[in-house]
Amino acid sequence: MKQFKRKGLFFCVVAALAMLSCMKSYAQNYSVSTNAAQWLMLGTANIQAGYPAARHISIEGGFAYNPFTFGKKPDRKYFRRTEVYAGGRYWPWFVNSGWFMSAYADWAKFAYAGIFTKKAYEGYAYGLKIGGGYALMLDKGINLEMGLGAFAGEARYTEYSCATCGKDLGKKEKFIIAPASILLGLTIVF
Repeated sequence: MKQFKRKGLFFCVVAALAMLSCMKSYAQNYSVSTNAAQWLMLGTANIQAGYPAARHISIEGGFAYNPFTFGKKPDRKYFRRTEVYAGGRYWPWFVNSGWFMSAYADWAKFAYAGIFTKKAYEGYAYGLKIGGGYALMLDKGINLEMGLGAFAGEARYTEYSCATCGKDLGKKEKFIIAPASILLGLTIVF
């Protein structure tokens, strides 16, 4: 499991360094944002930072964390995770305005149970997260971002029969394609 964890982190670091190596220096349009939809998803704290690499391209990186468990035995619900991602967005008009397409190298450690199933899952995943959306300029320096994304990559996890009993149903490793995010974010542009 540690080898898988290192492999996923290495994947994200290499992707971030490759993107950083081709950046130009601009003194405007840096951005910091948070996704309200993730906060509503059982309290997942998240932050994302962006840097304009060109008129139509921004380099992005982010982090999400959720340590919470809700409910009492046997009806516990949780979507605990630690996620790190790095990538970029293409903006047809210009950075931080209008429509965008995004692609990110993504690594996550997760544990979830009681949501859509009685079973529990715990493990790691890494791969590519792609998406798109729209950034609506509310005021100078403040944007409302809306969008959707999907994840494609490898997941290694252990499946349990329930959230509290701990009965191990086996370890699994598979390629997955799944919905990844709903974006309803507030962005501050510097």
